[in-house]
Amino acid sequence: MEQRYQLVYKKTKTYRIDYTYDNRQRSQVDLWLALPAPSMSQRNIRILSQTPPQETALLPTGNPLAYYEIGAGQRVVLSFSFDAYETRLVPVKASGDQTVRETDGAAVLTDEERQFYLRSTPLVPVTDEIREEALRIVGDALEPIEQARRLFDHIVAHYRYHWPPQERGALAMRCHKKGDCGEFAFLFAAYCRSLNIPCRTVIGAWATGTFQPHAWNEFFVDGVGWIPVDASVAAVMKNPVKQLAFVTRYGTRSSGRSYFGNLEGKRIIFSFDSSLPLIPAYPDDTQPPVPEGYQSFMVGGEMLAWGYRSQQGNAPYLQPAYVRFSGKPEPDKVADYMGTWRVHETAFGSAASLWIKRISFVLFFLFLFLYHGLSLFQMRLEWLNTLSTAFFTLLLLTLILRREAYWVTYLFAVLMTLSLLSSFQLY
Repeated sequence: MEQRYQLVYKKTKTYRIDYTYDNRQRSQVDLWLALPAPSMSQRNIRILSQTPPQETALLPTGNPLAYYEIGAGQRVVLSFSFDAYETRLVPVKASGDQTVRETDGAAVLTDEERQFYLRSTPLVPVTDEIREEALRIVGDALEPIEQARRLFDHIVAHYRYHWPPQERGALAMRCHKKGDCGEFAFLFAAYCRSLNIPCRTVIGAWATGTFQPHAWNEFFVDGVGWIPVDASVAAVMKNPVKQLAFVTRYGTRSSGRSYFGNLEGKRIIFSFDSSLPLIPAYPDDTQPPVPEGYQSFMVGGEMLAWGYRSQQGNAPYLQPAYVRFSGKPEPDKVADYMGTWRVHETAFGSAASLWIKRISFVLFFLFLFLYHGLSLFQMRLEWLNTLSTAFFTLLLLTLILRREAYWVTYLFAVLMTLSLLSSFQLY
């Protein structure tokens, strides 16, 4: 008998995002900026302030697209807030608890939406070779969720996280067997689409601090909805050191397996999918030659002068923006291509606990390293050990409060306690 599933949602936090693009060039910069679109994990979007655009259009993904012509020294700002929701994929039979369950919209796609999320793009090519490989991976699995699960397990087992990537796209990921979050997402989407499973790349960021871009996937199953998948985080979790860093920094779950069908609700969604049309059209035909020394990057199998050319009229992705420079950008910083953003947890207690977590984490490691480093020179300053234990205790309590503690943090607690007790026994 076929196992049936449903998605469960639970509100986690309310976030405010302040986005800024400063034109630091000597000439005009054109900016296409994706405005946030609602989803089941990002709801009640409220635009708090926005620089009025020259033009606004609607993308096939549901994202409004704002267009700006920004003079030298001018600034574009966008501030919005939203309610974030944790997502879990659960069997229908596990319905004994009191958690409210919801369908993902009507849990059906229109023919146009289905076609859009099955299409082949430079970053997510749907080829005979990819389809044959996907069929080998899923084996005898016939149901979309089980097929997607096997694709997820295969990617996590056979590919490794590496930043920066050598080039962008699913084909590059298959060739090099390594890439960053975008490459994991593009490959998973290509596999799914080749099996007629609608899939999209979610372009966003971690909801922590400033400029922490991230990308993951959602695939669609009729009657269930958009099911989240994050193969790159699952791959990172195989490394215990990175696992600790991800849990304490981003508030991720500690189990990589949980990132099939589940997300922790601590992310921002800027836009959906890759190869998005730019409206008004990107003026490739009238653009002057690419300036000498301008760095191009391999994107979807072709060299792209990012910010000086489009990809057949499309932006490879919007995180959350794509730009057009009139000349060689100087200075040439990441912010000149994407802008910058800052994330705030709006509830006072939540925001305070985030700062306590960050400060206690830094001070714990600082005093721990000082203690053990000086011990190598026969300088055992036990007060450093006491301070490191105290700040770790504060860190642990904060992680528990924020539901971000896991077995590694508890193991550290035991080790720190034993270390502190042994130091007392020396006196």
